[in-house]
Amino acid sequence: MMRFPRRLIAAALALSALLAASGCSAPAGTGERVLRIARAESFDGWDPDKASAYASYQTLQAVLEPMLRLNPDGVSIDPGIAIRWESDPAKRRWTFTLRDDVRFSDGSPLTSADVAFSVQQWKAGPNYGGMYAQIARVETPDARTVRFDLSSPDASFPVFMTWSSSAIYPKGFGGRTARQFFAKPVGAGPFEVDRWSPGGRIVLTRSPHYYLPGRPHVDRVVIDVFEEDAETMFEAGQLDIVEYVSPLEASRFGDELRTLAPSQVEHLSLNRASRGLGDRRVREALAHAIDSDAIRIGAFRGKASAPSGILPPSLPGVVPPTVPMPKHDPALARELLRKAGAKDLSYEVIYDASNSTDVLIAQILQAGFEQVGVRLKLSGLETGTFIDRAYGHDADMVLWSFGAVSPDVVDPMSWFTGTSWLFSGLDTGPLLGRIDEYRRTADPAERERIVAAVQDAAVEELPAINLAQYSVQHAVKSNVSGFAPTPWGMYALDTIEVGRR
Repeated sequence: MMRFPRRLIAAALALSALLAASGCSAPAGTGERVLRIARAESFDGWDPDKASAYASYQTLQAVLEPMLRLNPDGVSIDPGIAIRWESDPAKRRWTFTLRDDVRFSDGSPLTSADVAFSVQQWKAGPNYGGMYAQIARVETPDARTVRFDLSSPDASFPVFMTWSSSAIYPKGFGGRTARQFFAKPVGAGPFEVDRWSPGGRIVLTRSPHYYLPGRPHVDRVVIDVFEEDAETMFEAGQLDIVEYVSPLEASRFGDELRTLAPSQVEHLSLNRASRGLGDRRVREALAHAIDSDAIRIGAFRGKASAPSGILPPSLPGVVPPTVPMPKHDPALARELLRKAGAKDLSYEVIYDASNSTDVLIAQILQAGFEQVGVRLKLSGLETGTFIDRAYGHDADMVLWSFGAVSPDVVDPMSWFTGTSWLFSGLDTGPLLGRIDEYRRTADPAERERIVAAVQDAAVEELPAINLAQYSVQHAVKSNVSGFAPTPWGMYALDTIEVGRR
């Protein structure tokens, strides 16, 4: 549900050393088809319950495939491990029929018993387990049938079966402990793990047992985390894909840059436990102090739009709030602070220091707050430290962005509950009630009403200030075909082919 843009460019001399050491190319004469990807973020590891970044989600699904696949159109759900699914009229019992030719990468067959075991792991997850709480019982009448009985109706249930957190594991982790399994997992996806290291290179190799004939189209995928200038390597033909290109660097990729629909929301979360931030007038004052035009033009180079709500704008079913959002108005900000009796306010904002866009946004926020008499300490942190502090609610403010990972607005709304409305500490009880309403109905008009209520609550309560909406951008070499991302940027690795370089 989140992503981290690429890192700032380092010195050119350091780049030359990186080029020499990267070793991305296949050995001469091997005929091996290799897909080479650059990204800026560190992989979260193979336990899906601990994933928090787009690139981690799609890497996980290349090995640990869930039952259903997302269609690149961002709306449809395609068959995968499960070839059919249906529900009773009440949407409380969902039945999935598995393919009869699915095998894990070690050659063992995948059956309904593996799915039942996997559901136990989903529900036990400390991070995403709550999203599966409505699964009251799982029945496996035969090796190819899985029946879910839910505690309440859920018209969106198939969407959950596309998530990386809904990965299918071999029963009993194939005789290993969970820790052993997630060190080098065995899944039913198109690739298997060759080797990887935390924060370093990931090498995936083609699974000989994948159920889709002819896939994947490459023999090996090499994913590297670059802290240097990946653009130069891309231009030299040493990389095939550069993920999540920063607006600051986008112009360097020319017509090989793929810009998707607006799907990301940049936001500033406000911790209500911090001095003054429990007062709605102070939160509104800070919103009026922010120059969103400066953010869109200065940090996003004009490649962003004004926020129109807390939900990703291109997600199907999203409607704007019915109440007006705060506009840049420093005079009104100062008046609200005066009425709140708020004086000598000083806050710390944390952000990922590797995110070049957020570095600039933090500086713009600091200047805007200073104009209304609020001091802001900028703390750019290493990615892991940043995530730990954000999830630990150990900051006054968190500067981050999020999107979606599936074609249903219940996805980001569920994310809001898991983050206590994006690390603000706002009570999630009313939101959980609206999510339950949403999942119980398939009526479009009723769903729009619920979504508008969530949008309005975000404006009225201001758990986070929306700063901008923008598009994911990937750079893809012209010899790459089959690259088909969803509107929010995720893509399947098994559809990609790499031609002659």
